Amino acid sequence: MLSGLHRKSQLGSFLSEAPSATGLDEAHHSPVLTTRSPRLQRGHRELQSFLGSLTDAAERVTAQRCQHEDFLFGSPDAKLSASASAPSLRPKPFELPMPQLSMGPAFAAAGTALAAPFQATASACEAIGKQVSKLEPFYDQSKEELEQTGWCRFVPRVLSISFWYDALAVVVLGHALAFTCDVPLRSWLLGGIALSFPVSSYIDRFVSTNTQRFDQYRLTVTELRGGGNPENFKMEELVIYSRLGGRIHRSYLEKRTEKNYWFTNIREYTDLVVGYQVVTHRFDSPATDPKSWKLEGSDDGRNWTLIDECEGEDLPDARGAESVKYEDLYHIPDAVAGFRQGFLLEVAACAVSFGWLVLGTSWVSAGTESCVDSAPLLWYWAYFGVVVTWSFVGTITIGLIVSAVVMVILGATGGAKSSSSSS
Repeated sequence: MLSGLHRKSQLGSFLSEAPSATGLDEAHHSPVLTTRSPRLQRGHRELQSFLGSLTDAAERVTAQRCQHEDFLFGSPDAKLSASASAPSLRPKPFELPMPQLSMGPAFAAAGTALAAPFQATASACEAIGKQVSKLEPFYDQSKEELEQTGWCRFVPRVLSISFWYDALAVVVLGHALAFTCDVPLRSWLLGGIALSFPVSSYIDRFVSTNTQRFDQYRLTVTELRGGGNPENFKMEELVIYSRLGGRIHRSYLEKRTEKNYWFTNIREYTDLVVGYQVVTHRFDSPATDPKSWKLEGSDDGRNWTLIDECEGEDLPDARGAESVKYEDLYHIPDAVAGFRQGFLLEVAACAVSFGWLVLGTSWVSAGTESCVDSAPLLWYWAYFGVVVTWSFVGTITIGLIVSAVVMVILGATGGAKSSSSSS
């Protein structure tokens, strides 16, 4: 209906704006209708009035439709017109207040607050673990960063397990004081603890004391190859060898010069030096090379022990070249004697420990009838220690036997192949 009214209004406006039909007839047709009759003029006016009323009705309907659409869909122009013409009965939409702060920082702060206790607990556990690990007799903080390979990497783990076993054994002994046991299992556990880390720690300290391990080394230049003031000496590096015969890597060394002294410090630990080499300077002339010097060692930087002394040595003329390896050091004989004594003490301790294990096995067997009921925790702990120790000893023994057999077979096979290839 609205579309029909709209089309009619367009037709009325076209007729009102177009030239009259009589004018067209006068211009292009016969001159019959040169004058308009009153009846025709009245009909024309009625038609114009009717078409005008239709146009007004169509405009009113269109305005109402626009108002309905604005009410339903919310047009800003309609709001302005409605507020200007009549008060609007439409309720204002409810608007939520904007938050003053974003929720992101709030959640982040809450997460940080919740994670803080866990982080503090983890840090505390890590600190406690480091402090407890220092209680182990063979703890060496300086070698924590050294990468261990081969069978050597299992040694610290086995020592740690033994340490914690002894610590728990002390707890078991304290608990067993309130119980009676006819078999001396308490004495056996106490003797096993004494033969473990205390004896090994004593042997280790004995060897360390008699081998003169140092962490600071000082080379004092007394004469140059070209003569002159020894304070003008030049050298590239002092290479030192550890007790295992290998070079100590330069990343673990700190070097500096002062007057006629060359200082080389081993970072964070002491070691027995069994040899050293002098490296000539890469750029300076051979005249600045040391010719005579003294090498000393110290563990506190104040008291120095003479290790080696050289007179009239000829270093290589090439620049950046290494000298011969000096191994006839003054402290080596004492170190060898200390190692031999430590080895004998370790063998004696192992023999005593094996005999103590055999004795403890017999005591655990004898306590199956009495101590199992009177002191169950003590007996089961001793039984566990006996079984685990014998299993470990048996596994190591079988492994050594198998390794020896395999090495013999491989050696015989390799010898036969070499003899056949040479023939």
